[in-house]
Formats: sequence, structure tokens, C-alpha cells
Amino acid sequence: MEAQSPLRKILLISVAMTIYFESHLDKFWGMPTVQTENKQSVDTKAQILENARKLFATHGYDGTSIRQLTASLDITPAALYYHFASKNDVLEGLAERLHDGSDALLQRIREFDQSAESMREALCQYYDLLADDIHVFRLVYNDAAIQHSPIGQRLRGQAREFYAYLVGPDPSVEDRMRAAGAVGIIRLSLEQRGVDPSKYREVIVERAFRVMTDV
Repeated sequence: MEAQSPLRKILLISVAMTIYFESHLDKFWGMPTVQTENKQSVDTKAQILENARKLFATHGYDGTSIRQLTASLDITPAALYYHFASKNDVLEGLAERLHDGSDALLQRIREFDQSAESMREALCQYYDLLADDIHVFRLVYNDAAIQHSPIGQRLRGQAREFYAYLVGPDPSVEDRMRAAGAVGIIRLSLEQRGVDPSKYREVIVERAFRVMTDV
């Protein structure tokens, strides 16, 4: 076998070391590899959001530190900042699902009329939207810091559009009070810790509907 030149040996060793280093980058630095959209990277991002949701729900947004979040995941701050630029960025990632769900709800109810049947369906879908990710809902609507954040403002705008559907065109003072009461029943019921959303869904939605229609 022909002997390899020293330069060729150096090049081969360099290539081998580069491949090994890139495949073990997360071990050396606590960060995902350059393959940013691979399954491992996606799973890490999803786990960060899941743990953040639990910690925010327990301690509040202001009461949760980056150190707590990274400790709960056994990762370094660098690994978290690879996916999210800041704690507020984590929050926006969490609230994005609720924001997207609200958009979808608003698109559906734009096709609704003001009949009692449509009103009941709108209230059911609103309840399901909030109950589907109840920890994020409680966080968004009960934490003052979130209320003043960009994502909180966008969510409030969506809530105002839903309220506008409930009151209808040219609403009276009574119409506005009824709509506020119906939304309040749903939101305040879901804000109560220990409430099973699936168990009380029919009762809560029916009570909200009765406030709207006075039946």
C-alpha cells in the first residue's frame, strides 16, 4: 500500500476531528448541533416551552428566573438562549398557541349570524379555546407583566374582537353588560385553580349563554 504523505494524513485527521466535534457539540457546550431544525433541536425547544409553562403557572412570570428554567431541564443558559433570545421570547412562544387558536376562532365566528344558536356555539368554542391550554390562559390573564407585553396586547385585541361579536351592531348598554357578564363567567370560572374544565363545561357555557339571552 502506498504510504500517505504527511499533509494527506493531517487533512484526514482534521476532517475526522471536525466530524466528531460537530456531532458532540451539545456535549461540549450544552448546545444543539449545527443541524438547527433536526428532531433533537425541535424536542429541546418544545421541552423548554413545556417546563416554562409549568413554572410560570406555579410562580408567575416575574417569579420565574432563567436559572430556574434551565435547572428544571438540566441544560445551560447557552442552550436556552440558542432557542430563545430572552425570557419574554419564551413567553411569546408559549402564548403563540393561544394567539393562533384565537385567530382561528375569530375567523370562524366572522361567518356566524347573531342567532341564539350561533351565540351558544361561539361561547362553546371560546370556552374550549381557553380550557385547551388552561395554564397558559391563567398566566396570560393574571400576570401584570404579560398584560403589558406585546403578546398580551395582541391577545387583548383578539378578546375585544370576540366581545364585539357578542354585543352585535349598535349595542345598547344592556347588550354590553350581558356580553361582559357572559365572557366574565367563562374566564372567572376557568381562572379558579382545581376546576376541571371538562367536568364543568356544559354548566359554565349554559350559564354564560343564559346571561347573553336572558332565558
